[in-house]
Amino acid sequence: MISTHVCMVSAQAAPNLLPLLDDQMKPKEVILLVTEQMKGRADHLRDVIKPTGVKVTVQPFLATGEFHSMQIQLETLISSYPEGSIALNVTGGNKWMAITAQEVFRFNNQPVFYVDIETDRILFVDSQREPVALTARIKLKQYLQAYGYDVIGEQTSPSGLTDDQRNLCHYLVNFVDEWGGAIGQLNYLASEAERKSTLSISLTLLKTPDREFESLLKQCQGAGILSVDQSRKQIAFADKQARFFANGGWLEEYVNSRLNELKSEGLLQDSSHLNMKISSPNATNEVDVAFMAGNRLHIIECKTRRLTGPNAGSAGTESLYKLDSISELGGLATRSMLVSYRPLGSADKQRATDLRIKVVEGLELRNIKSIMKAWIRGK
Repeated sequence: MISTHVCMVSAQAAPNLLPLLDDQMKPKEVILLVTEQMKGRADHLRDVIKPTGVKVTVQPFLATGEFHSMQIQLETLISSYPEGSIALNVTGGNKWMAITAQEVFRFNNQPVFYVDIETDRILFVDSQREPVALTARIKLKQYLQAYGYDVIGEQTSPSGLTDDQRNLCHYLVNFVDEWGGAIGQLNYLASEAERKSTLSISLTLLKTPDREFESLLKQCQGAGILSVDQSRKQIAFADKQARFFANGGWLEEYVNSRLNELKSEGLLQDSSHLNMKISSPNATNEVDVAFMAGNRLHIIECKTRRLTGPNAGSAGTESLYKLDSISELGGLATRSMLVSYRPLGSADKQRATDLRIKVVEGLELRNIKSIMKAWIRGK
C-alpha cells in the first residue's frame, strides 16, 4: 500500500494537491521536496494540506543539476521507507528534477505517477498499474490558498435575480443590438451616483439621451431598480444593490444565473462566486465571477461599457490585460473569459486570442449558456 507521496514543489500546486484529496490515492504522509526558490510555495501548500489529516513533511532539496548529488538525496529518503510504501508524484519540479527523481525511484523499484490535469487521471509510469480516475474536487478558496491567495471579500450569499430582474436581463440580452447606447448612459448615471455616494442623480448629466434611454428607464422602473421623477429630471435607485445592478452589475448577475443552471446539470464543482477580492503579499485583485469546474479555476470579467470607438480609449485592451494578469491566480490551467455587452474591436479580438481569453460579445450573449458549457468542457 502506498502510504507516502513524494512531491516536488513547483509553481503549479494543483497536481501535487489533487492526489492527497482523492479517496483512492490519499496517503498518510506527503513529503514536499523544496528548493530554495520554492519555500514560499511550499508554505502555501502545507497550509492547505494540514487540515486534510495528511501528515506534511517539508524537506529541503538541493537541485544542483549534478545527477549523483541528487541521487544520493533521493536514495537516502527512499531507504527510510519499506519497499512499495512510498511513491513519487513526478508532476512537479523542474524538468531536470523530474527526470532525475523518476530515474532514481524506478531504479529502486518504487512507484512513479503523473497527474494528468486534462483528463483528471493519475497515470503510473509502471505500465502494470491501471490509471486512476480522480474523484477529488477542490473548493475554490482551498485552490486559491494553495497558490498563495486569500479571499478577503465577496458578494456573500447573493440573493439572485428576482423574476422582474431576470425578465429585464433577458430583455436587455435579446435587444443587445439596439440598447447598447442606452445601457452605457445608465452605467454613467449609476457610476456618478456611486462616486457621489448618493442614490439620486440628475438626468441633466446626459446632454443627448439615447433614443432608447427612456424605454430603458421604464423597464428598470418596472423591475424595481429605480424610480423616475420627471418634474425634477432625476432618477433614484432603490438601494445600493440596485445602483450596482444598473452600473453593469446586472450582467454579472445574469451570467451567474446561467452558471447556476449549469451547476444543476453537474458542470460546476461548487457555486460560482461574485465580486471577489483576492489578496496576495504583493497585490489585491478583483474578480467579477469565479468558479471551479474540472478542478480548474474559471474566471469571467463582465463589461457593459463601450470597449471600442472614439470615446472608449483603451478600455478593451485594459480589460483583456487585467483578465490576463488575474488568470495567474490559479496557475497554467486557469481559463478566462471576457463577456462584453458591446462588441470588441478587431485588434482586441486578436489580442484576446493571443492571450487565450475566450470572448463572448454582443449578439453572442443570447447563447451564453451553451457557449459557457462548451468553454467549461474545453471545446
